[in-house]
Amino acid sequence: MKKQMNAVRDFHKQIGAEVAHRPCLLNHCEESAREFATAVRELCDRFTNHPEGRSGLMARTLMSLEETAEWLESHAELDINAAADAWGDRAYILFGDAVATGIPVEQIFDIVHESNMTKSAANPMTGKAVKGGGYVRPRIDLPDREI
Repeated sequence: MKKQMNAVRDFHKQIGAEVAHRPCLLNHCEESAREFATAVRELCDRFTNHPEGRSGLMARTLMSLEETAEWLESHAELDINAAADAWGDRAYILFGDAVATGIPVEQIFDIVHESNMTKSAANPMTGKAVKGGGYVRPRIDLPDREI
């Protein structure tokens, strides 16, 4: 994953996003992180008992949201170790999504990274990179299969 981490680091530098040189929490307001975590957990609770709440797409989405709530909570509690655990769980779920769907992780990452490097500086309001005039959409062409 070193290649991918270096690619993301290059992208962050390009758009002016944060790049830490040692483990640290993201800049945040503890109360806002707590409030956001509560809202995410409420969303999870709302759909946990949904008829499709624990199968396929819905199950994986709920797992992702639950780990996102833990990421937020770890920041609210100023706990770098809990944040690292939550990050690891979130990454594991993303890799699990790829395994469950057969998505070729490295190929897709490389295609998306190439596209991302055509974006400009981050929007100061959202932190997302801007798709300027030189933006090139990712060209993903996976073989179709029956669902």
